[in-house]
Amino acid sequence: MVSRMDDKPFIALRLVGIPHLTVTGEGVFPAKGYVLVAMLLLAGNRRMSRQAIAALLWDDAPEEKALTNLRQLLVRIHRMWPYADPLVETSGPHLAAGPGADRSDLAAILRLAKSGVLAERVQAVLLAKGDFLDSIDSGGPELSQWFRSERERFRRIVLTLASEVLVEMTRYGRAPEREIDLIGEVMLALEPEREESYRVLIEAYGRNGNIPAVNRVHASLTDMLHREFGAEPRPQTIATLRRILASAPQPPPRMQVTSERRNVSDERLLMASPAAPRLPGLPRVALFPPRPIPGRMLDPLHRALIEDVANDLSRHRTFAVLAPHSSFHVADTGDARRFACLGSAYLITGFMVPGSERMALRLTRQPDEEIVWAAEYLVSPERLALSFRLITRQIAATLANEIERDQLDRSRADPKPAAYCHYLEGQARLHSFDLARLRRARAEFKQATEEDGDFAPSRARIAQTLQLEWLLLGGTDPSLLNQARAEADLAMTIDPGHGTGHWMSAVVALYQHDFDYTAEKFMEAEALNPHSADLLAHHADALSHLGEPELGWERFQRALELNPFPPDYYWWFGATIAIRRRRFEEAIALCARMENDESVIRVLAMCHAFVGDAAMARHYGRRVMDTYPGMSALDLARLAPDRRQADIEFCAQGLRLAGLS
Repeated sequence: MVSRMDDKPFIALRLVGIPHLTVTGEGVFPAKGYVLVAMLLLAGNRRMSRQAIAALLWDDAPEEKALTNLRQLLVRIHRMWPYADPLVETSGPHLAAGPGADRSDLAAILRLAKSGVLAERVQAVLLAKGDFLDSIDSGGPELSQWFRSERERFRRIVLTLASEVLVEMTRYGRAPEREIDLIGEVMLALEPEREESYRVLIEAYGRNGNIPAVNRVHASLTDMLHREFGAEPRPQTIATLRRILASAPQPPPRMQVTSERRNVSDERLLMASPAAPRLPGLPRVALFPPRPIPGRMLDPLHRALIEDVANDLSRHRTFAVLAPHSSFHVADTGDARRFACLGSAYLITGFMVPGSERMALRLTRQPDEEIVWAAEYLVSPERLALSFRLITRQIAATLANEIERDQLDRSRADPKPAAYCHYLEGQARLHSFDLARLRRARAEFKQATEEDGDFAPSRARIAQTLQLEWLLLGGTDPSLLNQARAEADLAMTIDPGHGTGHWMSAVVALYQHDFDYTAEKFMEAEALNPHSADLLAHHADALSHLGEPELGWERFQRALELNPFPPDYYWWFGATIAIRRRRFEEAIALCARMENDESVIRVLAMCHAFVGDAAMARHYGRRVMDTYPGMSALDLARLAPDRRQADIEFCAQGLRLAGLS
């Protein structure tokens, strides 16, 4: 979450919207009392001379009369204010906003607007529920001018702040939609006819990937302009809309699967009828308990896990699951005749992997025992207690997808030859990358999808190139992340049993700061592809950002064992992990193994700074500033998706030592 909307400051005095006391007092708080407190809060050093205040509040009265009125007003304010800390303090010929004035919404807005914490700046915008001192009579000419000036100033403060926080909230393309909605309500309530506010909202929803909201705001703007001015949106608004719609992820196409054994009417009947699991002809699935390591007993929890998987699978309507009591009995007795009586079309078996705490599972088609799917899962006792339900859900969902897909098309056909050639061309271009190579690789992967729209690995690699381009461009275009996530999700839809889509989805989620989803998806991907060097490298990098660099380093070493001559991004990942392990010389050495250091200039700048090589640190610092003009050390440190604030601040410190502001 970007902010905690329930964590609101207590407001006793409302000066924004219709002024009022939110606490019980005696009598009616004077209208000019609200104006006086607001004047002092907005004044320099929060103080003004009595003479200036009296002249503004009673500009049609003689000076002596005006000062008398001011003294009487102060008495009434003091009598009505229910707290010990005063709203207004006197200091000789001056009045100042007292500590009680900090209990007002105006003071909170002015204070929170200057905060370095995004959640507090969001709260400042949400406190602006109306115009400044709305409904207060403006009084004489001098006071009327003050109202016009200060209301305009207040609107500029709130609208500018709202625009800034919307950009920051949607930086990763996953801001809470409700908060965008509320900020939009504040902006349009302050100035309903301000086209720039609509444009800012269109951009915010676009960066968040909410295209229906983009279209809704644009339609509201068009209606307002037609109604109020008989005009069309400005060219810059139209250009913004076109840019967002052009870069929006396309909705995934529905998978078209043909089968001689199934038709549309049968499928509709199957999905509509609650009695579907009892319909004749459904494939039957049997689950056997995993075999223990020779010479050892099976942990009862592991047997219980498979029972839970069977129970979870039973909710699916396209196949029937045999009760674990019966299937386990057959497995325990080893009776072939009883196994034949089960009549299972699919069998799930497993074993405990020797020398590890992993359970290997596989799905076979009966009676020819063709392996349809296989995976390994970590089931150590300490992990199992925490993630029992997660592992169950992952296994059940994956097996269900595989069985249903197998029933529909008897396994995925090989990609078309031309598609596979384009895929390999794209893979070759990813061995060392800069922006040009990334885009050429993506072009090859797109060619592969045009040749074969159901080739899941090419979709996943498109996601990878989009995420890497977002990173190289300074992380300022969340539409790239939204497109990447859509491609990764489509890869998972096409082939749920292929780990590439899962791990690319995890990588994109990491850079969107969706940390829990990242950890879950990497577990799922590694279960599907436990010996993929590329996956291990990505998982290693993610673990370092999630605050577990030592676990990340272990996986990085395993990835190098499987791929000793890797592409450049392996060394980038390794250097990133080394920084979080505080091994700066090691990080520099890893970067030196890259063909092109463009992607690691930030790493090299901070590492040389931390080892005391000022000349090299400054050299790379200048390259960083040339590549990312206008970005501060903290902005650049935030490009890394670190879960721990301490890691972000540490990287920012290194960049500052290298000469960045």
